[in-house]
Amino acid sequence: MLGACGLKPMLQPSVHPSKIALNVSGVEGYLNHIFYQELEQHLALLPTTEKLSLKVVIGQSLYDISYGKDATALRSQNVLNASYEISQHGKLLRKGKVDAISSYNLDRNDEFITLTSRMGSDDKVIKALASEVAREVYLVTQR
Repeated sequence: MLGACGLKPMLQPSVHPSKIALNVSGVEGYLNHIFYQELEQHLALLPTTEKLSLKVVIGQSLYDISYGKDATALRSQNVLNASYEISQHGKLLRKGKVDAISSYNLDRNDEFITLTSRMGSDDKVIKALASEVAREVYLVTQR
């Protein structure tokens, strides 16, 4: 019904066919789902004919990195990391860890501004991390 007007449900699995079996775990919920979708889009573009298996475990850390004179946090750092394993027919081909870092402003007077900044930072690190993991898969396919 929604497809007729160009809209699609947000949490529906992607329909991109891929030769890469993808398994993402770690951070639960929306962040995990968006990372999965972003990575799936990157992997669909890879010119591979090999059947590969990719297991990714993501984690997120938030740190205050700047403080005001009254000791309140003014800026926060968003770190998203991924441990990955690329295998084929049960044989491990490559494993490693990549991360993406972004920072955002905290506004103690307006929670909405802080939330919007945090969401923008999440989007930035998700895209960067998905690109890094896809690059690692690409390197395996070019051996």
